[in-house]
Amino acid sequence: MPHADPTPDAAPRRSGFERRLALARLALLWERAWPALWPGVAVAGAFLALALFELPARLPGLAHLALLAAFACLFVAALVHGFRRFRLPGRNDARRRIETASGLAHRPLATLEDKLMGGAGDPDSQALWRIHRARMAEESRRLRVGAPAAGLLRRDPYALRMALGLALLLGAIDAGGDWSDRILSSLTPRFAPEAAGAAVALDIWVSPPDYTGLPPQFLATTAPQLQPVSVPVGSTILAQVHGGGALPRLVLDDKPADFTRIDDGNFKGSATITAGKTLAVTQGSHTLGQWPITVVPDLPPTIAFAKPPQHTDRGVLRLEYNASDDYGVEKVTALLHRKDDPSGEALALDLPLPGQHQKQASAASYQDLTPHPWAGLPVTIQLEAADALGQTGDSETIETVLPERVFHNPVARAIIEARKDLTLHPDDRRPVAETLSDLSLRPTLFGDDVVVFLALRSAQARLMLNQDPDTVAAVQQLLWQTALRIEDGRTTTSQNDLRQAMQRLQDALARNAPDAEIDRLTRELQQAIDRYLQALAQQMQRQSPGQQQPIDPSRLLTRQDLQRMLDRARDLARTGSREQAMNMLQQLQQMLENLRMARPGEMMGGQNQAMKQMNDMLRRQQQLLDRSFRRSQQGGQQGDQSQDDANQQEMLRQMLGDMMQKLGEQGGDLPAPMARADRAMRNAVEALRRAQNGQAIGSQTEALDALQQAARSMAQQMMGRNGMRGEGTDPGDDDALEQARRDPFGRLTDENGNGGLDDGGLMRTGKAPSDYALEKAKQILEELRQRAGERDRPEIEHDYIDRLLKQF
Repeated sequence: MPHADPTPDAAPRRSGFERRLALARLALLWERAWPALWPGVAVAGAFLALALFELPARLPGLAHLALLAAFACLFVAALVHGFRRFRLPGRNDARRRIETASGLAHRPLATLEDKLMGGAGDPDSQALWRIHRARMAEESRRLRVGAPAAGLLRRDPYALRMALGLALLLGAIDAGGDWSDRILSSLTPRFAPEAAGAAVALDIWVSPPDYTGLPPQFLATTAPQLQPVSVPVGSTILAQVHGGGALPRLVLDDKPADFTRIDDGNFKGSATITAGKTLAVTQGSHTLGQWPITVVPDLPPTIAFAKPPQHTDRGVLRLEYNASDDYGVEKVTALLHRKDDPSGEALALDLPLPGQHQKQASAASYQDLTPHPWAGLPVTIQLEAADALGQTGDSETIETVLPERVFHNPVARAIIEARKDLTLHPDDRRPVAETLSDLSLRPTLFGDDVVVFLALRSAQARLMLNQDPDTVAAVQQLLWQTALRIEDGRTTTSQNDLRQAMQRLQDALARNAPDAEIDRLTRELQQAIDRYLQALAQQMQRQSPGQQQPIDPSRLLTRQDLQRMLDRARDLARTGSREQAMNMLQQLQQMLENLRMARPGEMMGGQNQAMKQMNDMLRRQQQLLDRSFRRSQQGGQQGDQSQDDANQQEMLRQMLGDMMQKLGEQGGDLPAPMARADRAMRNAVEALRRAQNGQAIGSQTEALDALQQAARSMAQQMMGRNGMRGEGTDPGDDDALEQARRDPFGRLTDENGNGGLDDGGLMRTGKAPSDYALEKAKQILEELRQRAGERDRPEIEHDYIDRLLKQF
């Protein structure tokens, strides 16, 4: 029976089969080419990683060229070695790959393309052949090409390709957007010299730490540095290089630090100096600059007692110190130890500083330690100063007895003695508890005060029933408050409020607080002073019932005087003289601390009228001189204004005449310069009436100079009569004396009136400036602020004005 040929669909479609053969040949080509290319790719990848890290560009020209040649030879050799046994895949290879990928056995695709060689004339053989081909065609209906395999395991058994990939990734991260420039510079060696010249520029600064207050220092590169450059420890080196292709280096002794590339041809670098003797900047094989340096260490601060610890009349501990540091004292602390327990817990007292970053700091601190359990006991005191780095310096140790308050009420004295026994013998509580119990059973001794009775019973019970060591401190605080209630009533509370308000204001001045905060704290201090004076007056009235007129402590120092001192301290703070403001507050605090112990004979009267009037004349004469000078600069006709000034000048001349007449009637010595001042004022009046402001300036200057000499003579006579400043003198007299020592420009002169010194004595003397100096400072500040707002001024002038304003 004859067999029919299989239908054409039994065999794979010819076009689809050919497409699969093409894909199989491409897969075979990849599987054979990639392992052959791998050695060359590895060499190229290694060079690319070096280029991304910019290592070849740092080599000299010849070394760079040799490196490029070596990598090129390695690349060619790797390719030759890889393609030595390479051959292109044929049709049979592609067919065999399809059979393998499709999982076909007995090579059916080869069978489909084979021909029957024998038995072609035998019908049975042909039928059998057709059946075999049909079966093979059926098996080859689902042909697959399969994904190509890399095949690198045999060529790279240690997986070095992973290390190369990681190096390329890190190099790309390091290069960032600069990757193209780095690759280009690694492929182009530079043979031109890279000396610092027109093509390469170096700018380098030394920036000291902020706490030193020193300005940045520019290092010159045009000439060799012979003398070592002084560099404070911790300074930052900032350098920029413009030009050149190689990455520069900042070399401190033998420790290099690479620059960072900003863009093509611009680099920046920085480093912190803690030690070293030589600083250099190199680029390639060339040195752009080299400097010998001397690292200046930051020395620890020093501190010493300016005076031994003192006790005020109110039992306040006064600590006065002198501290210094090469860059500024940041903190001063007093450490106290009980003499009978030197290794025990220390009492640390933070002392105020006269300002921030003071190289020379001198101040006095008032510490009310009468409430402390150590009051009345011998202690050792050591001062400690710290700088911005935390370095400390210690003073000598001084032994003293802490001041204690003297209580007049016998019950209060007994309570304080029991409190002191707890400090000396904290473990022996029974005697103290018995004493408190006995006192509580005699309420008539403390006016039947229920609060005092409950406090005594509570303290006695806590001592006996609670054995916790912390109980002693709590009971001591309770006993102190009880003794104060018996002794003073409300006075102690108001005095503590006063001290706290004073301390808050001093702290705000020391840390350069805003003006709004200074004003608020000043108002709080004024209110605390008023409450303290009122409570003190009430207490003295209670303690002096036999006096016909009880002593009012507020008469010892009038509220107007206090307000004047506070206003001056606030104005000093606003004009930048915060150290003088703190000195003013310390003087005020010392007066208030001693106020309660004052006696009627110690009362201060009003200001000396003659000196006060002289101070006023000096101020008004200076104002007239200033106005005349401004009008002479403005020019033009200013007749009406000149007439007004002439009238004021004549009134000032009459005031001077009245003073001369009063001094003559009182039998005092009439200073000779007064007559010269009178003549100069007369000439100034005539010039002003003619509207000749320029001519009036000379006469007004002569009048001001004569008034200053006359005021100086009057002040010296007054101080000579009193022997020293004390009873009958006034703080305002110092203002007149200092005003008298100023030249027409407001500068301080010597004892003979010669020479204009520094800035009017604001910073040199450390004393509060006079009203005149304060007023001039206000005028200068307002003028600076006005000019700072004028945007048409040159930029360099604005920078200068801004630096001046920062000092305020």
